[in-house]
Amino acid sequence: MEKQKRVTSRQEFEKKFLKPIEDYDAVKRSVETLKDVTTKNYYRVLPGYFLFLNENPDQVIEQRRKDIGSKNYEQAERYERKTMAYANILLSKGHSGRAVQGFIGRIQGFFANNSRRYSLDMRRLKLPKARKVQKYSPSNEEIRHLYTIADSSRDRLIIGLMYQNGLSPVDVSMLNVGDLPQEEWAYYEKSRSKTGEIWRGIVTPDIAYELNNYLKIRNNPSKEEALFVGRQGALDNQAISCLVSDLIDKSGLDGNSGFKPTSLRDAFEDALVEANVHPKIKEALMGHVSGIEHEYGGHNKLIAIVTEAMKKAYPFLTLNGLTRTSTEQTKELDQIKERLERMEVQMEELLKLIEEKPKS
Repeated sequence: MEKQKRVTSRQEFEKKFLKPIEDYDAVKRSVETLKDVTTKNYYRVLPGYFLFLNENPDQVIEQRRKDIGSKNYEQAERYERKTMAYANILLSKGHSGRAVQGFIGRIQGFFANNSRRYSLDMRRLKLPKARKVQKYSPSNEEIRHLYTIADSSRDRLIIGLMYQNGLSPVDVSMLNVGDLPQEEWAYYEKSRSKTGEIWRGIVTPDIAYELNNYLKIRNNPSKEEALFVGRQGALDNQAISCLVSDLIDKSGLDGNSGFKPTSLRDAFEDALVEANVHPKIKEALMGHVSGIEHEYGGHNKLIAIVTEAMKKAYPFLTLNGLTRTSTEQTKELDQIKERLERMEVQMEELLKLIEEKPKS
């Protein structure tokens, strides 16, 4: 039996409260001064919280106003207690302390951005720093299986970028058409939305192949357009994550504990380690550090070093078993073929001259 498509918390929220989360005045106030990426994170995180409370955003803010004005201590701390309970539920579901802290930060922002008076005092909340669930790093064979399950160049390109360039779903969602070169082994860089650090990426033969196919299908869109789109427009962080999660389910690999979209980034890091890539270059490719070009004699030299590192790691990351012929290899083969054809013509002309030469 085919598995049902996963229902997101945003969809559950809209079904329960009868309109999208972004249509509530309290939510509009909470995101009006935020950047687009942070706003999308609010839309992703907050629905689950309001479903837990069984109250819509406007009801929550109205109740918070009443609670703050109450002389009853228990009533005044209603949402602090409920938010702590929600954090414990997230921890029990396997979220790491760091991830839960991110959720709580968005919830605190919702209250504080409506009014500073409504801010939650969460100082009593103690979250573990260690992961609740050990990360799962899929093997190259598993990623290749996932790659073959994808039935479009768009989805295969997403897998390629997450696995061979270490991008997270939010990084993928922020790409525009002009951000990626179409040539194999071309270098590119972009600021990570989460940390502001620069990640250095290399277009592998697999990425270049799927990118060119996908852009042809898109009828060569302008460089300013979002790279990944669906029927409803540009794919956001949640859409990318759900797309990859659905492919993991479809591939049958979901039985592996902890295999989730960000596992592709973990597998990329492990492949760099296996290929003995220098730790500082590995960090640059992962988007963990910036400014290391000063240690390598300038930007151009850094590009060369990063490119060579990726070529070294590529056999551990290939999605096509190293059978896809690169553009450079194709040119070399074409040149050899041309030389052979010229030699064949010259041999035929020589034989013809020999035959025509009169016998003495």
